[in-house]
Amino acid sequence: METQNSKPQDLNLAVKAKQIAVFLKLIESGFRLRIKAGLSIKELFCDQLGISHDYFDNRIQTIFLDGKPVDNVDAARVYDGARIALSASMPGLVGATFRKGGLYASFRGTISHSETKNSSFKGEGQIILKFFNMIAKELGPAFLQKGIILEGNRFQDFVLRNSEDLKAGCTSMHLNDEKADVVGLLKMNWENTEIFLQVTSEKSA
Repeated sequence: METQNSKPQDLNLAVKAKQIAVFLKLIESGFRLRIKAGLSIKELFCDQLGISHDYFDNRIQTIFLDGKPVDNVDAARVYDGARIALSASMPGLVGATFRKGGLYASFRGTISHSETKNSSFKGEGQIILKFFNMIAKELGPAFLQKGIILEGNRFQDFVLRNSEDLKAGCTSMHLNDEKADVVGLLKMNWENTEIFLQVTSEKSA
């Protein structure tokens, strides 16, 4: 996966608990994460990222790897540059069709994920993650607290669109260990930069 050439900017925010919902927009639209490539999907989320096996097996009902639904989470391998989306149960026939290992899985054989030669690569890498519906609400805050990676242009757009919420909700802000504020963020040029963003709500501070 291509990364920005400049040094990543470390941005740490503490926010009021009710304002964490603003940042879930980033979780739903996609963020990057450093991972160990070559693990199975289940190993990645349960062993490396710390999601409980019970939650993974029972709450996460639909998994897309590069836009294709995954049935065998122990066989599907995650490689550098992979795009993964997780969802809780979706309603109706659509939800039943794309549910991992569901009764209708055989009807989508031509679009289901199958292994490729890229899957054999092992080493450090990055993936793009998207969490949908209740998964975003339930897992998003923990991933924000650990830290997510964003492209500078996208972060700049996020700040512009949510500046008033950020001003009202941020109780502290540090950029590269220096105190910062929303006004300062708005003045910066984030082009060709990447952000390592950590957001902690006051209830978990």
